[in-house]
Amino acid sequence: MRKKLWLGGGTLAALLVVALAVLLLVDFDSPQLGRALLEQVSAQTGLKVEADGFRLNLVRGLRLDGVRVASESPNGRLTLQAKGFLAEHRLLPLLRGRVKIDRIVIYEPRIELVTPPKKAVTRAALSKPAWKPAGVAVSPEAGPQPADGPALAVDSIRLRGGTLATRTEGSPAPDVEIRGLDVELRDLALADAPTAIQGLRAAGDLHTGEIVLGGVKATEGSGKLRLADGHFILENFGLKLPQGRFLLGQFDADLNRDPFAYRLALSVDPLDTNAVLAAGPGGGFGPGVVRLAATGSGTETLDMDGEGTLALAAGRLPGSPLFTGIETVLGRAALQGSAYQPVSIPFHIRANRLHLSPFEVRTSLLALGISGWADLAGPIDLRIAVRAPRDAVALARVPPQVLDLVDNSGWVTVPLHVTGTPQSPRVTADSEGLREMGRHAVATAVRQQVEKGVGKALGKLFGNR
Repeated sequence: MRKKLWLGGGTLAALLVVALAVLLLVDFDSPQLGRALLEQVSAQTGLKVEADGFRLNLVRGLRLDGVRVASESPNGRLTLQAKGFLAEHRLLPLLRGRVKIDRIVIYEPRIELVTPPKKAVTRAALSKPAWKPAGVAVSPEAGPQPADGPALAVDSIRLRGGTLATRTEGSPAPDVEIRGLDVELRDLALADAPTAIQGLRAAGDLHTGEIVLGGVKATEGSGKLRLADGHFILENFGLKLPQGRFLLGQFDADLNRDPFAYRLALSVDPLDTNAVLAAGPGGGFGPGVVRLAATGSGTETLDMDGEGTLALAAGRLPGSPLFTGIETVLGRAALQGSAYQPVSIPFHIRANRLHLSPFEVRTSLLALGISGWADLAGPIDLRIAVRAPRDAVALARVPPQVLDLVDNSGWVTVPLHVTGTPQSPRVTADSEGLREMGRHAVATAVRQQVEKGVGKALGKLFGNR
């Protein structure tokens, strides 16, 4: 009898071990359980989450195949499609009622943000975009700051071989596309907060294979990122551009707002100024350094407001269409190939226009005082005051006496107006400036005649013949 009990007990124990092994090691493929889980995730996050396949293993974790995520907001429609999603958890904390995940891996995701059609460009003064620093409540409705105790702890999230694209509604091609996206987030915690984005905290690395923006391609992107209090912060993100090495010192996006607000600080050093400034074949400009600090909101550059400088090293003025046009108007002055001194160019970006504060380019032959604006869509409007020796200037249809208004060093100032585009500029004499010079010339001539007449009268009065 004892032998039978012993055998029965041993068999039962073996069956329990086998059952436990099956429970722990076998994957559970349950569509009903998967749908219930995804419905719970959708309810908690406000996102629409779907998947083609669902497998749960109590030891290894959860795997989803054919994942689709969608979200709608006034700022646009966000979608994610991924080949697979893997979450590896720890069993013992799970048995104690705590969710502890070693890592989450998202395989080959394609993320797309579709924004509403672009706003009509207006040149009226725009209010500065509102940006709130991390840790500051956006509004009373935002509620209290996230609590310290995490409801969910994740060691790392890895996004591998991803693509991120932004596209305007109705446009077939993306405005910006990031390929070869590789992100790793570490030490994640999801704390109690009014929204998931406010409660998420993490730090990690961001790498990109290629970024395509219009006709520009940037490669070898790498930087650090942080998520905290509803802010996405990217620091020291470097890129290789055809025009030079790009460094985004900091990009801080406040995701508590819709559309999000941001501030950034960036530099390009060195900058291939010949490529950027349409210098033409052979170039001539020295290398440059660009620095820009800006704020904005949403994905539209129209809402960006920033100030910066372009420091241009010494070089020679190239044979670009702009300088060729200036030479044609001046008649005799030779600009192309003349050496210029280093120059710093302050600028301001607002409403998709680059506004140039007054600056001066000095060469051994003349000086160019330049101000105006260049629209990001192409048009330019520049005012150029050319200071040159009198014998270097011969404007057609301009009376010589107008150009004879020279300063003490024998130089004359000629105002020019430039319109068109950088590739096809139209350079003309500034009619208003020339009229002002004409008025000065007439006044000077009258003064000279009066002085001559007074001189003759005084000569007669004092006996001079």
